[in-house]
Amino acid sequence: MTTEHTPKRFSSWTIEIKVWKILAALVILPILVLWFRVVHQDDEILALIRNDVVTVAGERTWAGSFVNTNGRTLRDVAVTVDFLDSGDRTVGKAEAQAAELTFGMRLDLQAPLPPDAVRLRIYSVQWRMDRTAADRWLRRASESALMGPFREPWEFGYLMVDPGMIDR
Repeated sequence: MTTEHTPKRFSSWTIEIKVWKILAALVILPILVLWFRVVHQDDEILALIRNDVVTVAGERTWAGSFVNTNGRTLRDVAVTVDFLDSGDRTVGKAEAQAAELTFGMRLDLQAPLPPDAVRLRIYSVQWRMDRTAADRWLRRASESALMGPFREPWEFGYLMVDPGMIDR
């Protein structure tokens, strides 16, 4: 004598999935992929992790660092940061270059800070990535990026990435 509440073997279990749930998953999945691609753009590959104003003997100096957050080595890296006055006009700049930055490696910048500088704007960031084995197989060229100038100025102290999150 069997009843409806008798446990069945695992191999005989079935799952009922409503059609609307499948359609919802098919709509949500591309949205999530698009969101991931928008949120994780190239401007986060080389991220600002130090943005300090140091005062020594009355002279202000800006010290900044960018770090490679990508798993691949960046080559021919160059960064230019503009210092802005209260009217967002350029009053000074800091520049740095590196032939190569591996993952977690920093590119340090330092420059005297003009007295009327109140914020900064990243003017340009550029790098090149060598081709991977898959790129060579597909006959793709090496990737390069040149970004900037960024529209929004940032206050001194703002960081793009928490330095504690970068493995060194």
